Amino acid sequence: MTEEKNGVKNGEATTEMAPQEDGTKVPLTNDAGPEVKFTSGADNPPNGEAKIDVGVVPTFSGLSKEDLMKYNDDPFWIRLRWFLFILFWAGWVAMLVAAIVIIVQAPRCAPKETLLWVQESAMVNYDPSEAADIDGNGETTAADVRELANGLGVTTVYLEKLISPLNFNELNVNRYNKKEIMDILEQAKKDGLHIVTDFVDIDVDPGNVWVTDGNHSDYFEPSSNRLNLTNPSLLEDLKEILRSWVGKGVQGFIISDPMNTELEKAKAFLDEALKEEVDGAVVSGVTDMQKELVSGFNAASYRQFLDEHVHDWSYFKYNPKVAEGIINELVDLVTMTLFLVRGTPVLDGFDSSYLEKEKHTIHQLSLLRQKESVQVGSMVFVNTTSDNVVAFARVLKGTPGYAVAVNMHDTNGTVVDFTSIEGVKGKGEVHISSIQNATEVDGANSEKQDLNSIYVGPLEGIILQFVPSF
Repeated sequence: MTEEKNGVKNGEATTEMAPQEDGTKVPLTNDAGPEVKFTSGADNPPNGEAKIDVGVVPTFSGLSKEDLMKYNDDPFWIRLRWFLFILFWAGWVAMLVAAIVIIVQAPRCAPKETLLWVQESAMVNYDPSEAADIDGNGETTAADVRELANGLGVTTVYLEKLISPLNFNELNVNRYNKKEIMDILEQAKKDGLHIVTDFVDIDVDPGNVWVTDGNHSDYFEPSSNRLNLTNPSLLEDLKEILRSWVGKGVQGFIISDPMNTELEKAKAFLDEALKEEVDGAVVSGVTDMQKELVSGFNAASYRQFLDEHVHDWSYFKYNPKVAEGIINELVDLVTMTLFLVRGTPVLDGFDSSYLEKEKHTIHQLSLLRQKESVQVGSMVFVNTTSDNVVAFARVLKGTPGYAVAVNMHDTNGTVVDFTSIEGVKGKGEVHISSIQNATEVDGANSEKQDLNSIYVGPLEGIILQFVPSF
């Protein structure tokens, strides 16, 4: 019978021994792991526990260069490397092509619409014979023009019939004093004001130098004094004439004649030439409001008039002082709407007394014209239940919109619902109310009203600012 004691069998050591302290068996060989050492004596803790030193545990540090070189010429790994290389670059090229295709085929954002400088600000007509002594110094000076423009909040001044009908290169001395006009033009440049006048007369005065000198017969239509706008030499001459006026300080020219094919082509040619060379402008579309503001004028006829011009850009020649004698208390309501529809008011009749009376109202409306939605936003009318009301909204996504309503009835108020217009929801802040009193409302304390039930009293107008909702 074999006797085994303390890990010794028949006098030979077995592969396992149990430490005397706790009987745990520990392999004596290190074939499968690090060497294990027991220490004793002074190194042992005083509680009798054994201290074990397991040595350094080996870690895997990857293949060596010699190991890798074994696979360098292996056909399988060569093919795999080429496959991955080609796959990477094919994927990269595919992503590049896909990005280009997406950019090319993506729908383009519509270019942001902007107005010409000649369209942005309302214009005020400066007539020295009517606007004398605006600044109270007893005479007509260039300072009067600045005072007139600043008082109304406009940046464009209209000098009617500035060009002589007898010589298109000369000032109309029957209407203006040369020294005064030169001072006005020079001061306007310093003040940052734009000067605009009428285009040359298409039906030339018989006393014009082109008629009397006999050397420009080809500039006219046969047997007439009407300019032949299909003549290239005439167009070049007109271009140089307008450029010379721009050099003097006149930047814009308004064509009052009705448009036809020849005049439209001539206007486009001259406008492009001035725009590229000297930042000038030649425009058309003049509408004389005095022909519209006749006896019997009412909201229905006015709405029809505005509707006819909602898709074009007109220059509304408008004398509120004269209109006041024709349509009485309706004149302020017309003024309010003309500043907020598509088009440019060309105001007239502002002597010193009338300027003092109306400048606050006009100034507030001029500030509104600087808003993006008023300049280029859509204009949509409200179908109201009353024939005495004209109401519309100017809306542009991403910018505050404006709702406008004027009641031309002298006794009855009415309620207007603007929410029938796309993008008009919720409440609006009253920006200007009762134009007759020129009441400007501070935005921080302004009254908010539901846009589906805006009350407008007799002979009142209201402008509300709102946030479009699309």
